[in-house]
Amino acid sequence: MISSLERLPVPFRVAFAAACAERQMLAYRIFAMRTERNPANSMEIALETVWADPNATENATDLERQIEAIMSQIPQENCVEGPWTQEATNAQNAGMAVAYALRTKLAGDAQEAAWAARVAYEALDNFVINKESIDTNTPDNELRVLSHPLIQAELGRQERDVRTLLAANNREIARTVREIREQARAEAATFLGRD
Repeated sequence: MISSLERLPVPFRVAFAAACAERQMLAYRIFAMRTERNPANSMEIALETVWADPNATENATDLERQIEAIMSQIPQENCVEGPWTQEATNAQNAGMAVAYALRTKLAGDAQEAAWAARVAYEALDNFVINKESIDTNTPDNELRVLSHPLIQAELGRQERDVRTLLAANNREIARTVREIREQARAEAATFLGRD
């Protein structure tokens, strides 16, 4: 993944990371509504910053401040009232993906974009293990998790996004980013298997 992302111009790396985050944002919104927190708007504004112009290089200090603010909005086990839930885990992963998208915009680094993709994979890995009550210490169960349709769908989306971005013309940045964003938004509703 990293070698493919390294072949992309920085705005496309940013778009890739943002797409990984966008697909998870519904999980953050649900958690924020159910816990009566109001950081969902801050998280969405941060993601909008990434999408607004992935080619722009804002003031590094401003982006670093925004990353710091977003990190404080990510649910942590010691800060959530009541028991830690799957929804909290989903929201935590969504917030981390937004942070990695911001970090990709800040540094332009393919590794940051790959971490956004990794968070999406790990979010689904955790979700599938818990939903299906899979004991990963049992032989062949890790393969069962990896082959789950939700995980395969996300890995396929990530591959498709990279292929789309590699095939795009650098002069078509705005149109390509818009298409990637629209796809990611549409796919958010089914990221965790929701219809």
